[in-house]
Amino acid sequence: MTTNRIFFLDNLKAFIVILMVVFHAAMCYMAYAPEWWYVLDTQRVFSATLFVLWADIFIMPIMFFISGYFGLKSLAKRSQGSFWKSKLVRIGVPWITGAVFIAPVIAYLMIASRNIPMDFWTFYTTLFWGAAYQQAQYWYLGALMALYLLLSLLTLLFPRIKQQAAVPGSPSVILFLLIALAGTAGVGLVNSVLPDGVWIHPLYVLMLQPTRVALYLIYFFLGAWAWHCQWFSAQGWQPPAGIWMPLFIIMSFVYVSNRAIPALFPLAPQQALWLNALFHSIFCLTSIFGLLSFFQQYLNHTSRIWGALAATSYPIYFLHQFFVQEAAWLIRPLEANAYVKYLLTCALALTVSFLLSKYLLLHLPCFAGKKKQ
Repeated sequence: MTTNRIFFLDNLKAFIVILMVVFHAAMCYMAYAPEWWYVLDTQRVFSATLFVLWADIFIMPIMFFISGYFGLKSLAKRSQGSFWKSKLVRIGVPWITGAVFIAPVIAYLMIASRNIPMDFWTFYTTLFWGAAYQQAQYWYLGALMALYLLLSLLTLLFPRIKQQAAVPGSPSVILFLLIALAGTAGVGLVNSVLPDGVWIHPLYVLMLQPTRVALYLIYFFLGAWAWHCQWFSAQGWQPPAGIWMPLFIIMSFVYVSNRAIPALFPLAPQQALWLNALFHSIFCLTSIFGLLSFFQQYLNHTSRIWGALAATSYPIYFLHQFFVQEAAWLIRPLEANAYVKYLLTCALALTVSFLLSKYLLLHLPCFAGKKKQ
C-alpha cells in the first residue's frame, strides 16, 4: 500500500465525519423533521430538508466502504487473535461505552428539550428500554463489529482473499450495473414491507435501519474487494473524476428532486417505491465513487489541517452528537433566523468536539492514532 493512498482515504473519512456533524445539526432545523429528533428548533427551513435528503444517502455507505478496505488490509497483516484484540479495543469499547452510557443521555434530550416532566431515571427505566431505545450514532460501531465478524469468517474459509491480487484488477461496467441492481433490490424489497425511517434493535444488541442494510453490506465488502484488487494504487484502477463527479452531480439533482417533489414522476405507489429505490441505489453508487475520485485526484496529500482532522475524525464522530444537540438546545431561545442558529450550532459542536478529541480522547488507547504502516 502506498502512503498516498492512505492520505486520500483518511482525508475523505475526515470530510465525511465533518459532513456528518453538520448533517445532524441540520436535522434540528429541517422542515418535516422526524418528530422524535432530539432537539427541534422553532425556526425550520426547507433548505435544511434538502441537505438532509442529499447527505443521508451516502455518508454511511462511504464509511462502510473505507472500513471494509482497511479491515481486510488489517486482517491480512495480523493473526485472527491480534486483529480481534485491536478491534475490541478500538471499536468494541467505544461502542459499548457509547451505547450504554452516552446514548441514553442523548435520547433523554427528546424529553428534556420539550419540557416534558420526566426525570432521567424514570425515562431510562421506562421509555428508553421501550419505544425510545436507540444507540445514537454508536449503532455504526456495533454494525461494524458484526461486519468484521463476517469478514473474519470469510478469510478463514477462503484464506487467499487475505492476499492482494498479483496483478491489479479493474472493475467492469457490468460490476457497477450489478451493484446498482443489488442496491435497488435491497432497498426496494425492504421498503415494500417497512418505511425507510424505521429502525430495529434485535435483542438490544445491534441497531439497524432495515432499508439500508443491503447497501451497508454491499459497500463494506466492495471496500474489502477494492483492497484485494489493489484499486487506487499507482498501478491499479483509479476512478476517473471526469466521469464519476458529473454522474454524482446529476444524480444529486435527480434523487433529491424525486424525494422533494413527489409529483415530478407521477406514478402508482408501488412504481414510485421502486423508482425511489433505483435512484437511491444509483445515487449511492455515484456519490461514493464521485467522492473517491475527487479526493484521490485533488486531495491525495496531507497538511497540518488535514492531518489534524484525520487524526481526530474518529473521536469527533464519537463525541459529536451530544454536543450538536446540546448546542441546538442552548441556541434555540435566541432571536435569530434558522441559518444563523444553524451556523452557531455547527461551529460550537465542531469546536468543542475537536478540542476534546485532540486534547483528551486521543490520549486514550481506543482513540489513539494508529502506527504508520
